[in-house]
Amino acid sequence: FVSTGMAGALSNLPLIGPIYKDFRDIASEKVERDQLATIIDKQDYQNGLTMTVKEAAYDGSRLMVSVIYTGNQEFSKEWTNSGEITINGQPVKLVGGQTGQDDIDAKTIIEHHQLTLANAVEYGDKIEVAVNGENLFGYEGEWKVAFPLEKVVGEVFEFLPGVSATSSDEVITITTEKVTFSPLATTINVNVDYPVELNEDDKWPAFEYKVIDDKGKIYEGLTLQIGMVPGKYGHHIVLTLPPMDTIPSSFTIKPISSNSEGIREEVKELEL
Repeated sequence: FVSTGMAGALSNLPLIGPIYKDFRDIASEKVERDQLATIIDKQDYQNGLTMTVKEAAYDGSRLMVSVIYTGNQEFSKEWTNSGEITINGQPVKLVGGQTGQDDIDAKTIIEHHQLTLANAVEYGDKIEVAVNGENLFGYEGEWKVAFPLEKVVGEVFEFLPGVSATSSDEVITITTEKVTFSPLATTINVNVDYPVELNEDDKWPAFEYKVIDDKGKIYEGLTLQIGMVPGKYGHHIVLTLPPMDTIPSSFTIKPISSNSEGIREEVKELEL
C-alpha cells in the first residue's frame, strides 16, 4: 500500500537501485536495515510499455515484490489493472495481502505487492516467481517477468499458545493456535469456532482485531493486516504484524465488532 501523498517523495527516486525502503510495508524498516530484499532489475517491453521488477523478498510466509511501469505516452486513467503474481507457475494461495500503486509522473507508476501466504512451508527455500500483466494502463498486450528467488536467511520461531475465550452465550469460541516469528513478519493464527449454520448467507461472525504486546505497543491499521484462509468462512484468521527482533513475552488480542449503528466496540469476553 502506497499513500498517494508519497508521490512527491517517490518522484525523486532513481529508477535503479533499492526502492523497497521507501514503501510503508510492515517489514520496510527491517528489510532496509538488514538488506533483505533481492535486487531483480529484470524487465519486459511490449507495445510502448516497460514492466520492470525491481526488488523482491520472501521468507516462506510472506512475499513482497516491487514493480515499475514506464510508458512511451501518458497512462490511461480508465485502466486500473495490476500485475498478477504466480509462484512456480501457479496462482499464489493467500490468506491476505495488498497491492498498491502510486503515480511517479504521467508515464511512470510504481506497484508494490505484499502477500501473506496460506501455508508457510508449501513452497520451500527456492521459488520461481513471475509478474504477469495483460492490457495495462491503456497499453494492449501481455507482459511477463519471471525470476528465481531464495528465502531470506533468518531464524523462524513458532509457539502454540492454545489459549481460548468463549462468548457468554457459548456460541463463539476464539483460540490462538499458533504464533510465528519470521524475518519478514509476525503471524498469529486464530481459529474462530461457531455453529456451522451461521455459514449460510454469510452470517458467520466477522471481527476486526487489535493486538497489544507486553510493552503496551498497539498493532492496528497500517501495522496489522488481517486475512483469512480461503473457503473457511472466517473460521481461520491470520493476523500479520511487523517482524520483531525481540520476541515479546505476551500478546493480547482484542476482537472488535460493529453494532447495528456501525459503531466499533471491543468484545471483552473474547479477549485473548
